[in-house]
Amino acid sequence: MRLIDVVQLTDSKYLNMYKLKLINKKGTPKDYYVASRRKREYLSCNTKKHDVCDGVMIIPITENDEIVMLKQYRPAISDYLYELPAGIVDKGETIEQAARRELYEETGLRGKSYELILKPSYSSVGLTDETTAIVKMVVEGEMTNYNTEEDEEIEVFKIKRCDAKDFVKNHNVSVKGALVLLSL
Repeated sequence: MRLIDVVQLTDSKYLNMYKLKLINKKGTPKDYYVASRRKREYLSCNTKKHDVCDGVMIIPITENDEIVMLKQYRPAISDYLYELPAGIVDKGETIEQAARRELYEETGLRGKSYELILKPSYSSVGLTDETTAIVKMVVEGEMTNYNTEEDEEIEVFKIKRCDAKDFVKNHNVSVKGALVLLSL
């Protein structure tokens, strides 16, 4: 495949749709649609930079070996999903700064330690060029959802690390969260 052009179809603050004009191996034109958080000039298909980080997911573990989880409403499915805390890396932020900010906003907790578990990696490359890094943090403080954004519906809770695999089997957990929980 050869990329000929990128046409921006929407102009939204957080997510946009693009039409990629391609030529396949037989010389036939093909249109391919992708969603991205990035501006047109920063799309991975244009820059070929695969180390940019769009989002971060946090594995928050208490000193009592509990994992802090979220039950969060997701409009795309019009239902709640169990997840690990996560969010967008804001312009000018490092992965660590974003992880600490998102952890506090979504859970009220602070990170005592920080470890990068997975460098920025594509999360659903058939649909988007969004990348997510995964970090692990030992956390402290009092859990609350007081600092969440106006449109976020989040319930914060803990599970024992030894119960993580059963939790995934019995609940609707996001694929990234499930893979992490199953690996603990």
